[in-house]
Amino acid sequence: MGLSEPLLYSQVLSYLKILSQKGISMRILSFEKDRLLTKEEENFMKKDLKNAGIRWTFLRYHKRLQFLSKPYDIIKGLFFVFYISLKENMDVIHARGTFCALLGIIPCLFLRKKMIFDMRGLMAEEYLDAGLWKKNSLKYKFINKLEEYFIKRAAEVIVITNKANDLLAKRGRLKNVTVIPTCVDLGRFSLKKDYLLNNRFVLIYTGSLGTWYMISEMIDFYRELAGFYRDSAFFVLSQTEKTWIERYIPPKLKDRVIIDSVKPEKVPYIMASANAGIFFIKPCFSKTFSNPTKFGEYLACGLPVVINKGIGDTEEIVKENRIGAVVENFNVQEYRKAIVEIRRLLEEGHALRDRCRNTAEKYFSLKEGAEKYHNIYTRMEGALKCG
Repeated sequence: MGLSEPLLYSQVLSYLKILSQKGISMRILSFEKDRLLTKEEENFMKKDLKNAGIRWTFLRYHKRLQFLSKPYDIIKGLFFVFYISLKENMDVIHARGTFCALLGIIPCLFLRKKMIFDMRGLMAEEYLDAGLWKKNSLKYKFINKLEEYFIKRAAEVIVITNKANDLLAKRGRLKNVTVIPTCVDLGRFSLKKDYLLNNRFVLIYTGSLGTWYMISEMIDFYRELAGFYRDSAFFVLSQTEKTWIERYIPPKLKDRVIIDSVKPEKVPYIMASANAGIFFIKPCFSKTFSNPTKFGEYLACGLPVVINKGIGDTEEIVKENRIGAVVENFNVQEYRKAIVEIRRLLEEGHALRDRCRNTAEKYFSLKEGAEKYHNIYTRMEGALKCG
């Protein structure tokens, strides 16, 4: 995922602007897809980053003929990491994800740089759970061992969930592991309720759909919800192709499931018009490392959530703070149980919305996340001086 992806741009840049203000000097190297980055957008992003004191170099990501393009991208990426590290005398290579760690580890070894392994998940386990790799395949075994080496070799490791931290502790990584959830710029989200659908009850889903997000099960949940709320709608706000989503909608719900895509700056406004947010994700081992961005965004808007169990720390946060419902299994009984719980919570009115917002501030504050990153950089700066 490159910096031209709206989600990554808003998330990463928000962190980096704060860190830059705190005196951290940064250079970004990213891979960008041609279709996502026009010349006008490229110039805007460069200007925005320059104004924030951040330097940016990007390379083109190639997807065609992957057996040729992947090695090409890796070799090109390695060259640029070496070049930038030497030219600008970088002390630390911050690798966001397994692919970036692959590009960073060799320069770290040869140039004696320190690396931060910012884990967004376990790549080998994700490909396995997605059914793309087999457990006995050479690719799975190689990447799995590589990730273990990155965890062991990195000066600092960052994970998204406490469950991931516990897992690393069991594998022997006890020091210099920091949990930084996928944070939210809370200033972009409001508790204000401007109902866009004539005061109908609105269930909302935001974000892409596909491998992990279970659109069929979410539609089934809404079918049950529509029985409780006769005047309701399911708003699916997604960049995923509309015709693909429509395949899962039964004829009786065609006029009640609204599919749309808008610019990122409009998402908080639409989200704040809803009554509850939902996401169902395929529960599997790799999702131990997952914390969907939409979770914090729903809560920042004061929305209670409907989720399934087994996704990072989300279940514990929902139950401990009484901010939604967790389905144990994907069946009618569980859906109805969750709907009853959501209806009960909504009766609390402003108290519920305030509790959701407070939970977002407690767990997913961008300011707190940036402070944790700054602590890591400060700690590494001290280690470099001592070395």
